[in-house]
Amino acid sequence: MKTIKSVFSLFLLLGLGLLASCSDDDDPVIIEEEEAISHVVLTFTPEEGGDAVTATWFDADGDGTGAPTIDEIALVEGEEYTLTLTLTNTLASPEEDITAEILSEDDEHMFFFAFTNNIFGDPMGDGNIGVGSRDDALNYNDQDENGNPLGLSTSWTAGGHTETPGEFRVVLKHQPDLKSATTTSEDGGTDIDITFPLNIVEDPNADEEQITEVTLTFTPTGGGADITAVWFDADGDGVGMPTIDDIELDASTEYTMAITLANTLEDPDEDITAEIAGEDDDHMFFFGFTADIFSSPSGDGNIGAGNRNDPLNYNDEDSEAQDGSGNPVGLSTTWTTGAATSGTFNVVLKHQPGIKSGTSNSTMGGTDVDIEFDININ
Repeated sequence: MKTIKSVFSLFLLLGLGLLASCSDDDDPVIIEEEEAISHVVLTFTPEEGGDAVTATWFDADGDGTGAPTIDEIALVEGEEYTLTLTLTNTLASPEEDITAEILSEDDEHMFFFAFTNNIFGDPMGDGNIGVGSRDDALNYNDQDENGNPLGLSTSWTAGGHTETPGEFRVVLKHQPDLKSATTTSEDGGTDIDITFPLNIVEDPNADEEQITEVTLTFTPTGGGADITAVWFDADGDGVGMPTIDDIELDASTEYTMAITLANTLEDPDEDITAEIAGEDDDHMFFFGFTADIFSSPSGDGNIGAGNRNDPLNYNDEDSEAQDGSGNPVGLSTTWTTGAATSGTFNVVLKHQPGIKSGTSNSTMGGTDVDIEFDININ
């Protein structure tokens, strides 16, 4: 069980103890009990309307042997939320509203938050818990009487769909006589420290785009016939296996590669390429390949958590200016082959609503396409 502890209460008890020692035995000694927090509720309210998402931490028996129950948080990708916290002592009768007490002592309390790195589109990063992290980006909606953050109300924008659960940690610090613009989560006493599981889920109201055909078209920049390689899944989510062409390129040749995507289960075929171009700020292609199979880009591609900035030759970006001010898309790229060899060529399309940035990588967001072609340099 987590508690709110008052330094004032300690001095009061000491003072009362001294008074009692100097008084008659019949004089009463007042003992102030600590406030207990047994119930914490997080309520995420969508800015655009809709049902609120709640997650509860509940310690039914306080300091008893039972473990607290902790709900999972499930937020919709790209959705903006206002988070409010309510805290209660359910062990008292009637129940005590700890939220009101925190508000009345807002100059002594502050909530800090930590979360899986870049699981949110806003704020980015991993929160402001830890030494040196106080000024890391967070969106507080409330302040104490001195203008310092409180944290009973904050704003959050969910990032892209997560393949595995992340974490969301809430810490309430009690900082009487020391809370300031620079105090951190290491200062003062800890009233609560709770870690919730956090999932970013796909929008249940959004129609999923089905991709059944992906075509890579390599056009020699010096002239010559196009070379194509096709991935094709004739029955979509059916039982049949997709067919995958080998990529056959000439050695020491520069190519521009264009990617087209379609849903051939619709009649007529649905052009997914146009939809990606229309939502280019939510999408990015990543590429991985056998090391040094190309002379440009060198290396083995930019797939992987730490590889976002590894060499790749993107020809397009998610900015109308197309002047380098935006982030890459990848419907068009340039490749120069090396000497004759064979290897693999991996194409990954990530859907990153609300989180695509100059640092977002291939591990973030949902995966629309993940195809490995065999490649031969002849």
